Amino acid sequence: MKIEIVERSPVRVAYLRYTGPFGEPLGRFWRNTVAPWLADHGLVDCPRYGVALDNPMQTPAERCRYDACVELPAGLTLPDAAEATIAGGRYAVTHFKGPGSAIGAAWAAFVGETLTTQRMDESRLPFEHYPRGAAYDARTGVFACELCLPVAS
Repeated sequence: MKIEIVERSPVRVAYLRYTGPFGEPLGRFWRNTVAPWLADHGLVDCPRYGVALDNPMQTPAERCRYDACVELPAGLTLPDAAEATIAGGRYAVTHFKGPGSAIGAAWAAFVGETLTTQRMDESRLPFEHYPRGAAYDARTGVFACELCLPVAS
């Protein structure tokens, strides 16, 4: 696994919150709720982020919260969404490509490997970054993103 340490700038986002089990139900939320919302606001090509607010290893599946975010262009606000800032700073980053069913194991391996040499900064949340043009195959469900883990300076 290739892991890079990068400095990320803070990002202002709008988000829709999902509560429930991760995996396929979360994928359906992205497809059935988030994608149409992005299209309605002309934001389909903007960078997107997925922020898990709860650790599914410690929180019952039905109570896990996840924010599906879109980077907001300067000056834009969306009346039907909450806004937040994804914190900037130092992050360990690796690339993921696969189906939603594989991302949990990828996160576990990434965090385990990163924490052998880095200390997590628990004041910031880990997230998935889906850059502009990120791959998604509707037929297979395979997608690509960056896994971003905040690390101490």
